[in-house]
Amino acid sequence: MIAAIIGLLGILLVANRWKTAEFTPVESEKSAEPMQGMQGDGLPQQEISRIEFLNAVFEKTKPSPLVTRILTAKPGTYPKDSLELALRWAEETSNVPLVALLQTDLAEQYNANTDEKSKNEVARNLIFSAAMSVENPIAAAYLFQLGKKHIDAGLEKNPKNSDLLNALIVYQSEYLNAPMQFLGTLKSALASDSSNIETHYIHLNLLKKSQQWPKALKKMRKINIFATPKSSMVVRNERSLWSNGRFCQCKGLPQFGSKNTKNSSII
Repeated sequence: MIAAIIGLLGILLVANRWKTAEFTPVESEKSAEPMQGMQGDGLPQQEISRIEFLNAVFEKTKPSPLVTRILTAKPGTYPKDSLELALRWAEETSNVPLVALLQTDLAEQYNANTDEKSKNEVARNLIFSAAMSVENPIAAAYLFQLGKKHIDAGLEKNPKNSDLLNALIVYQSEYLNAPMQFLGTLKSALASDSSNIETHYIHLNLLKKSQQWPKALKKMRKINIFATPKSSMVVRNERSLWSNGRFCQCKGLPQFGSKNTKNSSII
């Protein structure tokens, strides 16, 4: 009985921190110096807890009491349909980081025996969602850290897994901002599958961000050679593609946070 009361009080305290039920845009103040434990781009490098992630995610939007209970409960406490309900709420409110977390919860708790491809997608979803959420540094860092654990588990079984190597490049470039690391992974990925269009698009995005325009144009032409006539990624008008900046969007890949990859002229 006492344990139940303490658990209820914990939920109420967490819910009380998520103060507003309405979405209200807040203009963030940019600090001249990064906070301790953060890189210059503002992404925390220390380990982020799940509750810190949730507090960051719900800084602007308060969840319903039911969603709060589901998110703060011990994994496995609620049935699958409850997690799916929380996922629908996250999708309806366009909460990208929370959608990624709940999809991971569902996969880990109820689809533990999935095949390699499905497990790859869990890792990739976390990493790419994190890359699209860098405006919320704590939430992005948590997803990056969680995604890296899934990447490591997959690469341990198959070091030449192109899907996971691509996700690792994004992690190293967007979270660690470590050019030497992601260049090494990029070379490994291309050595494993030199015609992998996704790898080339990720490389193209890095070249674009580091403003290496001649190399980026050369890479774009190379991608056009790899693409088949049936592929939607065939570049039919280089100038249009270039001016619109649609490098990665051709395959639905995110254009990652613009704050990283500052020292990548060696790509």
